[in-house]
Amino acid sequence: MTTPTRPHAVALDLAGVREVLAMHLPVGPARLVVVAMSRDENPKAVVLAIPYGHDTPAVAAKVALTPTAAEAVRAEAAALNQLAALDPGRVGGTVPRCLGLHDTPAATVLVTTVAVGRPMTVGYHSWRHTGRQRLVTADFAAADQWLGRLSSITVPAGAESDLGERIAARWPHDDVAQLAAEACRRARRQVGPLRSGGVAHGDFWCGNLLSSKGAVSGVIDWEHARFGQPGLWDRVRFALAYTLYLDRHHRAGTPVLGHPGLTAGTWGEPVRHLLRSSGWYSGVVASFIGSSSGAPNGTPGWWRSALLVGLGEIAALSDHDEFAREHAHLLAEVGS
Repeated sequence: MTTPTRPHAVALDLAGVREVLAMHLPVGPARLVVVAMSRDENPKAVVLAIPYGHDTPAVAAKVALTPTAAEAVRAEAAALNQLAALDPGRVGGTVPRCLGLHDTPAATVLVTTVAVGRPMTVGYHSWRHTGRQRLVTADFAAADQWLGRLSSITVPAGAESDLGERIAARWPHDDVAQLAAEACRRARRQVGPLRSGGVAHGDFWCGNLLSSKGAVSGVIDWEHARFGQPGLWDRVRFALAYTLYLDRHHRAGTPVLGHPGLTAGTWGEPVRHLLRSSGWYSGVVASFIGSSSGAPNGTPGWWRSALLVGLGEIAALSDHDEFAREHAHLLAEVGS
């Protein structure tokens, strides 16, 4: 088992991973391809096993290289198993199936089936994609359709986390964070009661969505999944992440193509613009968030309050402290 005494290894032991994957390969030997490797303090790697003589991978492995990363991998394995028990079809086969969880001397390895499709981020970052209403609307529509299927899975309702309290506790001596905590609480009250009892992915953004022929064909990275929670927050997370990088490919001070009034500038400027604008993009976001099953019958514009809560969720729960702090400070600014 993984223990806190294991060294915080950062090197990927491919030989050990190969031995683990060999237990799950339906055919003979395979070549291994590392398709992702995080560089944070608790790194994880994603490895695909492609049998010799084949063009497509047979199985995938998520390799946790520290005890903290192992906790996340274990949480993902548990989430995949729980989801499969609730829905044996795994949302139309779009969710990977857990094949096994293994501990080696160097790592904890989660082995799953392979989700198919192209990461939605590939299209997102292509030239002028996010400035074209038709393409943006199609991305949101694909996400909406998949979330609608996920919302059909019901589980006993659970209590929502007090995000404001978690923000305040994370930075107890940061006055701006305390303002963010209060802004989060206030925004959550404005959203109003929500129907819980569903499944929330917990990190639903373009990077975790695979697409094929205009539809979501795979959803990966389930380590933050929550059962018995309102599905609304997956919609909010998708909208915030999609918005945050609208100016990624523009020089500071230049207009962002397709988004009148938005100028590339300081971090978070697209989110500021969304919260104060009323153009086509805000209409897409409002419709997407508002179509959540169990959404409140709130006043017009309640979706903006939901976005503020979403900023608070990232500030409270993100694994990356600086990324979380940036969201907290942005929330304090726009939520005042």
